[in-house]
Amino acid sequence: MSRPRDPTNDLVIRNVRVFDAPAAALLAGPRDVVVRDGRIAAIGAPGIDAAGVPAIDGQGGTLLPGLVDAHTHTGGSSEPPGVGTLPDVADNLAAFLYAGVTTALDLGGLSPAMFRERERVASGERLGPRLYVAGPIFTAPGGHPAEVLREGLPWYLRWYVVPRATREVGTPDEARDAVTALLRERPDMLKVAIDAGAGAVPCLAPETLAAITAAGHAAGIRTIVHIGSSAEAIAAVRGGADALAHAPWREALSDEAVRTIAAGHVPVVATLTVWDLLEGPRTAADFAPLEREVATPKLMTHLLAPPANGVDPAVVRLVTAAHAARRQNVAKLRAAGVTVLAGSDACNPGDLPGAGLHLELARLVEAGMPPAEALRAATSTNARFIGGDAADFGEIAVGKRADLVVVTGDPTARIGDVDRITHVIVGGALLARRPRG
Repeated sequence: MSRPRDPTNDLVIRNVRVFDAPAAALLAGPRDVVVRDGRIAAIGAPGIDAAGVPAIDGQGGTLLPGLVDAHTHTGGSSEPPGVGTLPDVADNLAAFLYAGVTTALDLGGLSPAMFRERERVASGERLGPRLYVAGPIFTAPGGHPAEVLREGLPWYLRWYVVPRATREVGTPDEARDAVTALLRERPDMLKVAIDAGAGAVPCLAPETLAAITAAGHAAGIRTIVHIGSSAEAIAAVRGGADALAHAPWREALSDEAVRTIAAGHVPVVATLTVWDLLEGPRTAADFAPLEREVATPKLMTHLLAPPANGVDPAVVRLVTAAHAARRQNVAKLRAAGVTVLAGSDACNPGDLPGAGLHLELARLVEAGMPPAEALRAATSTNARFIGGDAADFGEIAVGKRADLVVVTGDPTARIGDVDRITHVIVGGALLARRPRG
């Protein structure tokens, strides 16, 4: 991905069907959309006056708001465990843009590195989606993901990564002190993990979790909690969680858990894809064209021949057994009126930046969500969760930031059409898209 040599933030996109994200529907008939100074200036009938402004012919395709991924790890790696390749953040960010993801919520990365990345993107020094960053993941001593990092990283990386990617806190006082220290970096959200995994991973005590969320709330910062079971979902909501990451991943939601989540008005990032990808090796035919386009040939080789020292077999068994339950959990949450957010959990092993959100949309539709609702989740719903009611992205409306994607076909009828991207526009600038695969 690259910016144009002669950048302009003014353009007109002609002859497109416009997706009204809040309504989860296409506006009637073709439209022209005018962008000036990086923001949407007008939406009108074909032939709208935009003299002197560069034009894009949408050729009857669909204009979407730039996609918003509500669960990423942009400083991570999609390589299989054990490969040992260092993450390439710039490549990850370019891949998100290639796939039309123009805003990403990073829910766990090295601190302060990911906060510096957020600043580089905001200043224009780095080309990437607008980043919202949580920083390190709060967890119990030896809790998730600290235990995975210690087991999976070579010694020469372990000592560096673990204390920067996590905050292991054992008491409420330690938790409050850790939050206070992190506030200097201005986190957009706090990330906490309470996930016993296959059964032996330590979890935060309820009072320690409550201390983290309360300290965040006192500073005006919300907390999203990674959970894996119904009991953990209930504990997270009772502990003050503002959202849940995973729906959960290893079992069917209990009726009590659904009631608790719904009563607390707590949204859930479903993340079906990242768990499906753990179920077993993939063949070449299993990869979508968009995945191949964002992956390097070297990465594809590694993904098709993963090393033997991979994920804990006990976790794989749990994930595989709960395949249908994860989809049923999405249906239960929707039926209870819970807001379901769209997040890929990229960049985890096999979960490719940008392309992972497209896989997630397809899986949400598999779980019973209509395509237009899935697209709303990945645009305006995610935007309002991340940026509040005044979010200036995630919607095609006058005054909103011109982060836009043109696709061929109608993804409100066929969710797979969201993969058929012809143009990506960020802040009114048309980017040059080049596949890597």
